[in-house]
Parts: sequence; structure tokens; C-alpha cells
Amino acid sequence: MKALRTLFIGAFFTFLLPCYSERAMAAETPDLIFVNGKILTLDENVWFQWPKTQYGGRLVEAMAIQDDTIIAVGTNAEIEKLAGPETKKVDLKGRTVLPGFVDSHRHTTGYRPQDFPQIQPVKVPPSADKEVVRKGIFDAIKQEVQNKKPGEWIIVQPEGDVARQLILFEDIKRADLDRAAPNHLLVLNEVGSGPNSQIRFNSAARKVIEKELPGFKFYSDETIKKDGVNLSGLVIKDIILQGKEAEYAESIKKLIIATELPYGVTTVATRIMRVPLQALHILDAKGEMPYRHGWLFSDGSFYNGDGFYRRMPNTAGVGSKYLWSAGVQEEVVDSPSTGLCTTMPSKNAALTERHKRSGINTCFLEADPVMRATVKDQIQFQRGTGYHNSGDKTTDLMLQIIEEVQKETGMTDQQIKDKRIAFEHLHIIRPDQDAKLKKYGILMGIGTYYMESNLNPNKPDNVAQNFGEEYLKWQMPAKRFLDGGVNVLLNEMLGNPFEAVKRIVAREVCITPRLPGEGEIGVEKCMVIAPEQKVDRISGMMMATKWPAYYLLREDKIGSLETGKWADFMVIDRDYMTIPEKDIANIKVLMTVIGGKVVYASPDFGPVDKGLFKSPEYLGKAVLANAP
Repeated sequence: MKALRTLFIGAFFTFLLPCYSERAMAAETPDLIFVNGKILTLDENVWFQWPKTQYGGRLVEAMAIQDDTIIAVGTNAEIEKLAGPETKKVDLKGRTVLPGFVDSHRHTTGYRPQDFPQIQPVKVPPSADKEVVRKGIFDAIKQEVQNKKPGEWIIVQPEGDVARQLILFEDIKRADLDRAAPNHLLVLNEVGSGPNSQIRFNSAARKVIEKELPGFKFYSDETIKKDGVNLSGLVIKDIILQGKEAEYAESIKKLIIATELPYGVTTVATRIMRVPLQALHILDAKGEMPYRHGWLFSDGSFYNGDGFYRRMPNTAGVGSKYLWSAGVQEEVVDSPSTGLCTTMPSKNAALTERHKRSGINTCFLEADPVMRATVKDQIQFQRGTGYHNSGDKTTDLMLQIIEEVQKETGMTDQQIKDKRIAFEHLHIIRPDQDAKLKKYGILMGIGTYYMESNLNPNKPDNVAQNFGEEYLKWQMPAKRFLDGGVNVLLNEMLGNPFEAVKRIVAREVCITPRLPGEGEIGVEKCMVIAPEQKVDRISGMMMATKWPAYYLLREDKIGSLETGKWADFMVIDRDYMTIPEKDIANIKVLMTVIGGKVVYASPDFGPVDKGLFKSPEYLGKAVLANAP
């Protein structure tokens, strides 16, 4: 009986302790309370379960914040009872509050172009006439040679599919660039056809890059031309802007304040290079990070030689509240804008011929053994994550690498799960692959931005055109993943994240063509893609907030509005749960709060106390209460 009594008392206090802790925290006097709102907490404690309850947890009226942390949520009466004489109060006036967006693949370590005139590119407009584009390129080079001193960098950016073909098919060779600019460092980087832009360098530029990246000299022009996404960033950020880290830090901060916080984005992850990473550390050391950032080291490290990731320390999870390592990444193991690495037969003979003529094997993990070895080392020795798995064959190849690591090391399924590996973009994922995706706990990152390709006849990742409409049901199949217990989240929510949420909830995508061959320029066209893969609104919002927090190794601190979590949230201008699906993309953010400090306030919110802002830098166009 004594043993039973001891067991009962222990069990009772085990049950009581969380309740006591929450009450103790709630008993503290808050610095700030928000009242009279519709606060969607998204506080469900079970990950990746389907279906969700209507509101994904409690829908409450009010919230209390002390320092940077939520200390209580509840009714107006409950929260106002906690307020002391110094507590500030914000009346939400019935508006909806959501956790801040957490985007696990958001390329926001760029810079404001006006801050670095030395890397301003010369743009060459698109044309359907190859000779017009060619002439435009060499006229631009000639003009820059006249304007710049020998030894300076020249960056020329032609736009459009014709420019891509000129580089892909070697109509413009390195020798042509050497003759045009023998004494300058020349980059020819096609843009406008997708993130994996085509690139070429003259000989002088190659020598500089080879000095910085030891393995680069082993890659031919034909190999690197498809790697514009890595190399353009490496050259501009880590080579040309080397030594400009302090200026880069200020440029990043201003860019984020102006373009990210007005959309309710409070945390991001992205692959990062050396100069931007050092810039973020400068901001963090000064307490000036504009939002939270989980960085994934990726500097095109397959150019750095064998064993790079074996020797590199595994820093995943290490850092501060605003800046930490989320792991490492060599994301471009497959590029949607070059062409899908898929087992599906292509219906587009012209695209097949283009790949053959240009010498590009779209299955990069097959074509490049160094890349494959790099990814294998990342998975074995690091927290490697965020891989482009646009086509189903790349998913097969990635799963094979995981199985090889297990076989060679004895690593268990749970040890693989604990790495939280993510596959991204997901243009074609076969249903028979789901079992292994679930087995290894792979996080399937859906970037709905790429749904647009199905409306653009120029895109190699146009699934409907190039492979068949029957495969659209396998494109970013969110509901299938959720039904089957496969982890899923939204990422690369370019621009307004509510547009990405709308696309996954309504499965509708619209584009307005702006380049020749995309359709009637300036006339919007829309498409509903596999409507059976729609998800409910709560799951759509979970995919953009709570579940990416798990990717970022901070699920205990961000992604939902719960006691003990950081006070990161947004106030919006309409009720997310009741407006028509198609209207979700039109939601406007009225206020963004990070760590209990206002970092953005729209004039439409109404007067805001100046003392609530993180610093004067964040006032913007806000209407201030008690302004002099």
C-alpha cells in the first residue's frame, strides 16, 4: 500500500506540475496585452495529423506578453486581470491574429542593388530574334569595357528563353567573351527563365573563381553553364563583395524591413554563403536582426573538394534567438527550370532534343559523382536538408543515398528521422514513394510558386505540357501526403505568403505573361491544378507556420501562439477562416510583431504607441498614437 500511495502521489504531481507552471507564468505581470481579437493559436500538440480540428487549437480573444514571450492566452477578462499599472494594451477591434509566417526556403540574404553600384548588371531585354539578343549582349559588353577599368567586374544579364539557348547551345563561347573583354572579369548570366539561370565566364573571371574555389578548375564550361543559381551568387556575394560585410549587413536589414515584415514573415531559413552569413552575424551581435533566421551553409561546396562536410563541425541548432544554424544544404540536386529528373516519358520532343544538344543530364545526382558524394557526406555527417526533388527520379536517388548511409554506418530509421531531411519543389512524386518518405520522416516542402510553370509553355517543368495532365495529381500532392502520414509544409512562399496559402487551399494559380512566348502579354490566365489535393485552411496555415518551425529546429519556440513561446505574430485585415478561398491571397497584414516588439504597422491598423516598436527604424508609415 505504501508503494502504491507513493506511486499515486508521484503521478498526481506529474499531472499537476504543467498546470502549476502555466499558472505561475500567467501570474506574472505582462508588459503588453492584446485584447478583443480572434487569435488563432494553432496550438495543437500532435504533429502532422490529418484532419485538423476547425481552428487548429483554441480561438481566443486576448494574449499577454512579457519581454519577448507569450505568458498567457485566454478571454479578455482573464488577460486584463493580469495587467498591472505599467502594462500597455492594444485593442485589436475584432481583427484576426495568426502566428508569423515561417518560411523554410526564402532567399532573403540578398542586398539592395542601389547599395552596391559595383555589381550593377547591364540588362539585355528579351526578344524572339536570336541575332537581336546576341547583338544586345555584345553591345552591352562593349559599353561596359569603355566604362570600367581593366581588372574590374562586368556583369551582363540577358533575359528570356532565347538568351538561355545562346548559352546552352554554345552559340556564345568563352572565346567570344575573351575577345570582347580581354582585360576585364566578365560574367554572362541569363535571367528570367527560372532560378537555375545559365552562366558563362571569360578566362580572366575563371582564374579568379578557381583561386577562391579549389575544385572549380575541374569543371568545364559545359558543366558549369547549368549552375548559374550557385555561381552567380558565389561570384557576386563571396568574391566581388568580399570585405564588404558591414555594408552588406546594413543592406540586408533595410531590404528585410522594407520587403519582408509587411507580409508577416517572422522567421526564415535559406542556404547561405560566407559574406551574407558574416553580415547576419554582424547584425546579431549588435541586436539588430530584423527577423529570425535559421541558416543553411551552402557555398557550392562540391567545388571545394572531397571530404569538405566530413571535416566541417555539425552546428545544427547552435546559435542565438535570432540567428542559428539549421544545418547544411546543397539544394540544387535537381533543377525544375532546367528540366525534371523523372521516370515519366517526355512528350516534348523539342525539349528532349534541347537537353541532348546542350549536353545536360537533368538527373544531376547521376551526372555528377562529386555532387552525389557531397550529398552523401551531408546526410551522414551533418544535418543535410532542403534538397530540390523536382522529379520523382531524384527522389529515388536521394532515398538510395539514405539507404546507402544506413547500410554503411548502421544508422537507424529513427536516427535518419532525427535529421529532419527535407525534399522540396515536388513537381512529380509517385504514390509508391510515400511509404519510404514516411519511414524516414522526410519533410516535403511545397513551393507553390512552381505551379505557375503549368501555364508557361517555355518552362521545362510544365508537367501538363511535357509529361501529361494525368501527372498533375502527383504535383505537390499535399492532401495525399497528409492522408498517408507524410510530413508536409509550405516553403519558398515568394512575395506574399498568403498567395502560397491560397494556392494550396484552392489549388488555383494565375499568371500574367510578361515575356514573349508565355502567352498574351499583360493578360491574366488561371488554372486549377488537381483540386482533389486541396487541403483545409487550418492545415494550409499550419504548413506555413507551425510545421516549418520543426524544419528550423525551433518548434518549441515559434510557429504557434502558446504560453512559453516567443511572441511572433501578425494582425490581418479580414477573417482568414471565413473569407472565400480565392480571397486568401488578398489578405493584408496590418501589424507584424516579433519578440513582443512591433516591426511593421500599416496605417490601416490605426494609431500605435511609438514605444511598442522595436526601434525608430521600424516606424515606416505607421500612424503613431500621442505623436507630437
